Amino acid sequence: NTGYTGDGQTSTDIDECTSGAAQCHDDATCLNSTGGFTCECNGGYEGDGSDCSDIDECEAGTAECDSLASCANTVGAYTCSCPEGYEGDGFTCDDLDECALGTDTCHDAAACDNTGGGFVCTCSPGYDGDGLSCTDIDECEQGTAGCHANASCTNIAGGASCVCTSGYTGN
Repeated sequence: NTGYTGDGQTSTDIDECTSGAAQCHDDATCLNSTGGFTCECNGGYEGDGSDCSDIDECEAGTAECDSLASCANTVGAYTCSCPEGYEGDGFTCDDLDECALGTDTCHDAAACDNTGGGFVCTCSPGYDGDGLSCTDIDECEQGTAGCHANASCTNIAGGASCVCTSGYTGN
């Protein structure tokens, strides 16, 4: 019979996979069976075994990347990558706390607040700016120091100092 060799009295199964008789695709695996063979596309490929094509797991929605990660198709597989501000293998992504790690770029006179995938810088009271750059507010010059009319105002970093003028007492 087809798939066997012998003299008719005795027969032996032909292993088409090792003999080269099987015509499987380069991206398929040959499986010998009694009297025949089958070709199955390898993982990451689809087809009938004689013809196999790459599956784009990212486009098909079968990739198992973290919901925050980006997916990139590769031949026979895919890769997952965490976005900036996150760490992990792409299958899981965890937020980096740039504030705690000291990798933020906030000004020395600013507070750092961690956010998902980043951070926000806010200038401290008495300072003005975007948090990345903060400049001292001169409360005396702006008239916002709250000093009494009979007190002298001195600007200090982040605030002002009020001192009663000579002949007056108080805070």
